[in-house]
Amino acid sequence: MNRPIPANTTLPVWAHIADGLTLLLAIAAVRVVVLGGIRIGTIFSMSTPWRALIGLTIICGLRHYLIRTSPLHERVWSWLESAARTLPSLAPSCGRRCLSAYERATRMTVAKALQFFAFSALAVAQPLFDVVSREPTFFVARNTTSGQLGAFVVIIGVALPLVLIAIEAIFTRLHAVAGNVVHVLLMTVLGSVLLLPLLKRADGMDTIPLLAVSLVLAAGAAVGLQRSSVIQMFLTALSPAAVVVPALFLANPDIRGAVVGTDLAPIPAQVEHAPPIVIVVFDEFPTSSLLNREREIDRRRYPNFARFADDATWFRNASTVSSQTAWAVPAIVTGRYPIEPYALPTLRYYPNNLFTMLSESYRMTVFGAFIQLCSANTCMYDLEVRDTLSALTADLAAVFLHIIAPDSLAARLPPIVGDWRGFTMRRRFPEVDGRRTFHDRSSEYDRFLQTITSERSGRLYFLHTMTPHMPFDYVPSGARYRARDYAAHREGGERLFLKSDPWLPIVLQQRHLLQVGFADRFIGNLVDRLQAQGVYDESLVVVTADHGSSFRHGMSRRTIEGDDPADIILVPLFIKLPRQKTGAVSDANVETVDIVPTIADGLSTTVPYEIDGRSLLDPPEPERPTKTFVRRNLERVRIRSYPPHLEDHALEQKLMHFESGLYGLGPHAPLVGRPVAALDVMPATESVVNLGNAWEFANVDVEAGVLPLHVRGTLGSDVTERVSLGIGVNGVVVATTVSYRERNRWVFASMIPEEALAPGANDVQVFVLGSASDDFVEVNRATGC
Repeated sequence: MNRPIPANTTLPVWAHIADGLTLLLAIAAVRVVVLGGIRIGTIFSMSTPWRALIGLTIICGLRHYLIRTSPLHERVWSWLESAARTLPSLAPSCGRRCLSAYERATRMTVAKALQFFAFSALAVAQPLFDVVSREPTFFVARNTTSGQLGAFVVIIGVALPLVLIAIEAIFTRLHAVAGNVVHVLLMTVLGSVLLLPLLKRADGMDTIPLLAVSLVLAAGAAVGLQRSSVIQMFLTALSPAAVVVPALFLANPDIRGAVVGTDLAPIPAQVEHAPPIVIVVFDEFPTSSLLNREREIDRRRYPNFARFADDATWFRNASTVSSQTAWAVPAIVTGRYPIEPYALPTLRYYPNNLFTMLSESYRMTVFGAFIQLCSANTCMYDLEVRDTLSALTADLAAVFLHIIAPDSLAARLPPIVGDWRGFTMRRRFPEVDGRRTFHDRSSEYDRFLQTITSERSGRLYFLHTMTPHMPFDYVPSGARYRARDYAAHREGGERLFLKSDPWLPIVLQQRHLLQVGFADRFIGNLVDRLQAQGVYDESLVVVTADHGSSFRHGMSRRTIEGDDPADIILVPLFIKLPRQKTGAVSDANVETVDIVPTIADGLSTTVPYEIDGRSLLDPPEPERPTKTFVRRNLERVRIRSYPPHLEDHALEQKLMHFESGLYGLGPHAPLVGRPVAALDVMPATESVVNLGNAWEFANVDVEAGVLPLHVRGTLGSDVTERVSLGIGVNGVVVATTVSYRERNRWVFASMIPEEALAPGANDVQVFVLGSASDDFVEVNRATGC
């Protein structure tokens, strides 16, 4: 062992460099913990504290054992200890008594407690707060209060480490050795949690090896923590992160903007006549989903949209100004393009909007997410979707599991996209006393309709519904079904549908179109409710959507790519004015920012603040030559208009696969409705086809709210190419579909009609009908396998 070098000995240059690197990495670690990342061009980047932790451990270890002088960190630590020893004499006697009481109760050193606080902040609080800080709309959509958010921060920053301390204290009181073992185990778990997000980036590492490597490395670090004063000092010195991390999170202006109001005074409009106003904003609803080959509403499939269009003006060429809901919805209710990169749909960012404009003339009922644009004393919100601390904690726990879980395990977790709430409840399909719970969209529709009264003046009803947005789990009747939610699905490291199988978008579009039928049912119920209350004729009714979505292979679902973004930007827009008796179709170049000025015009008033839109009741000349779309970075993209004579590839794809029906995919669609016995085929054996949800058909209750309407499964190793399949239920072919590749295996999925099910046991059979390719399916004689 090297003898310590006297303090007055000149150190070699490399030791001074090591001391300097120690200091720089310590500063970098604090910088990352506090502010979330460092990047210096392409030379150096640090997004999480692990690089600083590893670097400091190595440098401090080498420096300490190769030159036995007091290294920099020990000198700093000695200074801190000297300062700490003076605190008891300065602190009140209560502080000394509390410290002494803690040590007697836990039989643990303060240093160990500080290590729990440090590791909890680094492994749990920092990555979770970093993710939600980038998506503050999470809190807006949930109507989270500042008190709920503060309480959750206390749970993560204080309660979690205190629980860990209590666990170790219990074992320490039983036996000191047991306490040390528990300390190592808990630190191993926290260390593994810290390492998993890093190790997930390694390509080709399966779940078990990934978990094993993280545990081995973390266990080594935990044991080193017990034996190395260097690591103990460093981790204990990082304990202020337990305060700094949550403090910086709560100080984030975007987080504050999501839960804190504003003192800005809105500008109201003067309204002499205030007829009832009903506004419905659907989510992720491309116009092409409603259209037939003549670019008219498909009356056979969506009779209620067609019925409403007979009384309203349908702006067939209407477009959104953003594919981000947090921007698109405010654009609808303000008449303005997105104004700031991180603007949230709250009064803090949008003090002037439709609700504040009509605040002196209307009482308002507001349902849905992303609409904290109206003060509580003016608007009645849907109280059943108010956030709770337990729901917030459960959903953020799901978010954290997605951060640390390997991809194969994350696929089994509840998806963390869609409605922005109820992540942990979504797969349960619960019913309480026969009634669906609050996160059921059908229940939301029912509650909204019940708020519509017979009042003929001064009432505004606003609904932003997540239908027909993913997850797809509704059919037109309102029944639900169990099926995988693909919103967070990735293939080849990319989101839908950039590198997925060419047939996956078609299979999911089938479910989307059925969910559009569910939206159609709501429109019918809305018209019926208004008529039953005797206010339909005099009401001003607006039906639109925040943005569309693409179901084309190789294209992003929500990002504009190429020269044909019609499926993303074109959205339904129907406006029925008071006393309007006949419908009309307009192909004018309309944008969703035109809705507010059109409503103002219909009320014979003007918008009392600056807007980007214009009234559609008396369109000025000349018409807009292009459409405006705003990207995430606030770049404004000019896009051509889409009158009927221009190509719409999304509509062409939909018609190719679904024009004749929703249950027949591929060239064997004509087989739908024929008896299975007439096909002269045999059901495929389990070695060829494995029906993944056969248990759902064993005892069907056709009156239940959840029905087995989704048939899915995998193909065996005997099948080495794409095939066309038929699905028979109770002796009748009810659907045909095409297999597709998913996570390196052949799978299949298809919806089946409700009327195909019978009470009790149902006989479900799957047939392989012919080979297939990416672009078409060969028409072969149906043969059994």
